[in-house]
Amino acid sequence: MMWLFRRSLVRRVALSLLLAFTLAWVALVVYMYLSFSWTMNTDSSVVRAGREINAGLADIENEEVAAGVMDTMGRIINELRRSEGGLPGNVVFQLKNREGRLLYVSPEIKGFALRGEPDKMVDVTLGGQRYWLYEGSSPRWQVWLGEPHSGIPWLIGLFGSSLFMPFLIAFPFVLAPVWIAAAQGIKPLRLLGERIQMRGAEDLSPLGVDPKYAELKPLVKALEDLLAQLRGKVERERSFVNDAAHELRTPLAVIGAQAHVLSRSTDPQERQEAAQHLAHAIARGSHLIQQLLELATMDGAERPATQYIDVAELTRRHLAQASKDADHRRLELILEAPDSLVFELAVPLFESVLRNLLDNAVKYVEAGGQVVVTLRRDARELVLSVIDSGPGIPPEEHELVFERFHRGSGTLAQGTGLGLSIARQACQRMGGTIGLAQAPGGSGCAFTVVIPTGPVSMAASATARPSRCG
Repeated sequence: MMWLFRRSLVRRVALSLLLAFTLAWVALVVYMYLSFSWTMNTDSSVVRAGREINAGLADIENEEVAAGVMDTMGRIINELRRSEGGLPGNVVFQLKNREGRLLYVSPEIKGFALRGEPDKMVDVTLGGQRYWLYEGSSPRWQVWLGEPHSGIPWLIGLFGSSLFMPFLIAFPFVLAPVWIAAAQGIKPLRLLGERIQMRGAEDLSPLGVDPKYAELKPLVKALEDLLAQLRGKVERERSFVNDAAHELRTPLAVIGAQAHVLSRSTDPQERQEAAQHLAHAIARGSHLIQQLLELATMDGAERPATQYIDVAELTRRHLAQASKDADHRRLELILEAPDSLVFELAVPLFESVLRNLLDNAVKYVEAGGQVVVTLRRDARELVLSVIDSGPGIPPEEHELVFERFHRGSGTLAQGTGLGLSIARQACQRMGGTIGLAQAPGGSGCAFTVVIPTGPVSMAASATARPSRCG
């Protein structure tokens, strides 16, 4: 019996159908009651019966014959009424001639004066029993016909019971095809679930299911897309681990080799060179590990909280930190930004974007070159541009430079190939975008970052003017 209480779509369909039948039954009962209420005075069964009796007596002239007809009709009607069961009391009759002399009266209302409305039905109480009373007249006779009832609740119950059996008989014939259709409709879902359950934890191959029903196509497509995303993610993670191991192998090999030289060599010059190579390899390995940790943190972290900050002042501080390397390479750093630009953003992510773009520009631009950083607010977006006068990147590699461990063809500068990937990941975490285009001068790179935000009250900003940071 537990299946009766188990959550099931088929069971839900059956219960919904039962509810629909119940509501339809109630609606019909209400309709029958309202229809009876609207027509009870002029077109009810009592009124029609009274009119037929009145018309049947119109051609009878003998008073005894008319009284006999009323008595016989009363016996027949009440016998039929008793055979149906569930109806209160007997239908009563009264007959008078045109002079008002009583010719026939049913025993149940003997001694009661009947008061009604001509050719209409009224609700009266006689001897503690309620009747729907009809009064009619013809050139020879006056007729009263009364049907006993027990009030509105009884009437509604009478209508309900008369409809209950037809609805009860019809319900299984409607339920059976609906139940079968629902069960067959759920079957593909059950088979899909079984196929997924039989898969191993590492199996992310396509389902290979072609649903017959249009309603299932979006579900299967969503599952296929999810599996494709998971396959891509696993492949990227596997490639990431392999590339990281490969990149770490070089500095670790250098560290091992130079440590061996330091431990064995007695030549001061050779030991000094080995120490320099060792320090360089350690710095490179440390930088790579730091970038890997930063990238892994961005991959799994939730979007950090935002705050209002003067982005122009923050950018100036980062350019000041990069000016040491820029001076060493004789590069000119230029900032074009308002004196103050208050914006709501995730500060650590923005700093990661700015730092990696500056490192990339300073590292790859030739000596004597120029790096221009532009900062502005465009409607509800913050736009950051980093434009350099370096050798540039071929258009066919513009998308590849954002891939992990990718390094541009023909580059001689040392790097890990992670900086731009980290910048793109940080932009995505902020809901923004980063793009690469050729610099306006025809050579060099132009990176553009767009970061959206909600409504924010921005402090008054001065007109943008260039300032030199090196």
